[in-house]
Amino acid sequence: MPSSSTAPRPSTPGTPSTTVPPAALAAISALFEEAVAGHRTSGVTWAIIGGHDHEQAVLAHGAAGYRELDAGQLAAGSAPMDGATISRIASMTKSFTAATLLALRDEGKLRLDDPVSAYVPEAAGAFELASDDPEPTLRHLLTMGGGLVTDNPWGDRQEAMTREEFAALLAGGLGHVHHPDTGFEYSNTGYALLGRVIDEVTGSDYTAQIRERFLEPLGMADTAFETSTLDASRVATGHRLADRTDATRFEPVPLDSPGVYGAMAGLFSTVDDVATWVRFLAAADAPDSATREQALLSSASRREMQQLKRHHRMPALPAGEDGRSPGFDRIRGYGFGLVVEQFPDLGEIISHSGGYPGYGSFMVWHRPTGVGIVALANSKYAPAVPLSMQALRILQREAPALLAPAATQAAPRTLEAASAALDWLRTGEDSVADAWFADNMDLDTSRAERRRRLDTALAATGLGTNSSDALASLRAEDATAISRAQLRWVLPGVGDGAPSLRIDLLMDPRREALVQSLDTTAVAPR
Repeated sequence: MPSSSTAPRPSTPGTPSTTVPPAALAAISALFEEAVAGHRTSGVTWAIIGGHDHEQAVLAHGAAGYRELDAGQLAAGSAPMDGATISRIASMTKSFTAATLLALRDEGKLRLDDPVSAYVPEAAGAFELASDDPEPTLRHLLTMGGGLVTDNPWGDRQEAMTREEFAALLAGGLGHVHHPDTGFEYSNTGYALLGRVIDEVTGSDYTAQIRERFLEPLGMADTAFETSTLDASRVATGHRLADRTDATRFEPVPLDSPGVYGAMAGLFSTVDDVATWVRFLAAADAPDSATREQALLSSASRREMQQLKRHHRMPALPAGEDGRSPGFDRIRGYGFGLVVEQFPDLGEIISHSGGYPGYGSFMVWHRPTGVGIVALANSKYAPAVPLSMQALRILQREAPALLAPAATQAAPRTLEAASAALDWLRTGEDSVADAWFADNMDLDTSRAERRRRLDTALAATGLGTNSSDALASLRAEDATAISRAQLRWVLPGVGDGAPSLRIDLLMDPRREALVQSLDTTAVAPR
């Protein structure tokens, strides 16, 4: 047994995977092990979540540290963290609350643009509003746009609040930081209000609704608001961080019982169950979402959750030598119970973190592929977010195919038009243009001028002056699909440093679309 001045750090190496390369697993395992060894968290369990192309929900598991420490040592009766460990997921709960609201909306039982007091009468008069301010709506609260004061860490200590106590809180009034629907301000109280909406609309309880609508149908047997319904031997104890630097800094924190504020952060779960939830949400972007999943919450509503509704103000990057900032490292905002981000290197990322007395958690996935990471740690504000984002970037570096989005597919009509457009570029036949050019084409640029532009581009690229010969090898299927309605071909020029020929085609917006744009240009090599 290690001494109290040395971090206990047994670890479970990443479970072997036929999809994730050993080098990636080793690097990701090392990340989490080092976090425990450096006393950044007392324990952590993590998983790589399978994407749209994977049958497995989890591609690999790993863990480091212990479920409970006592004076820096493994507590009596406790055990190392592993894939079966149950931990608090904290604010990741908000995505379940949001999904339940959308399900009720889809059933016609509520409207997102109604004021919250339409469903929770005690909320009437609770908001501090200007004379012309609207009362916050369900949509405002879902997107953190209600203008309420950010309530971390105060809200973390309100979980057990009863409905009666919450009504008294509302009667005393809520403060504000901005007008409703004018900015982002993270609010746990807003999600507590949404939990009360679920209670009132269903005549039930938000915990029962989340369980019956999602947890049970998805087989998430290790996810619950009450630890009394779970295997107590697998529940990780939360730890606060004392003012020390070794393993003795981790001091156990007692659990609260779920009350009104549990709607914002009350769930416990495992990495496997969270992976199931992530795959359920991510499947909305998969080519064919399962019928069972559609019955729980439509793909359209799940996609709606993952749209940026409320922009976050981000700090600018440090100024360069010219004294100006080059911009921002990402675009970031809030959807419905989920964070939406666009990174220059990773592309679109969906996530939510959880920070709570004793716990830190994070779920994140690459939206184009559905591949993701979940990390559950049992110390307050553990670095689950940076570790998981580093793990995602390791996957991108060591297993780029995992995060390679499927190629965009052109619509059949676009491919049919593309074949005709290539025929016209080769031959100049008016009958082809008559059949496939939209009415704007000849008004924008005459056919004769289009032919001259093509000849100029061919000459500049060294491909010759005979378009029939130069373009003989091009097929519609060879184009890069920019979208269902837009294609691009790039034909390398002849000679070192010669420009390439680029052909761009865009269809018009009608179902029986015609070509609205067909441009041929010589472009410098990259």
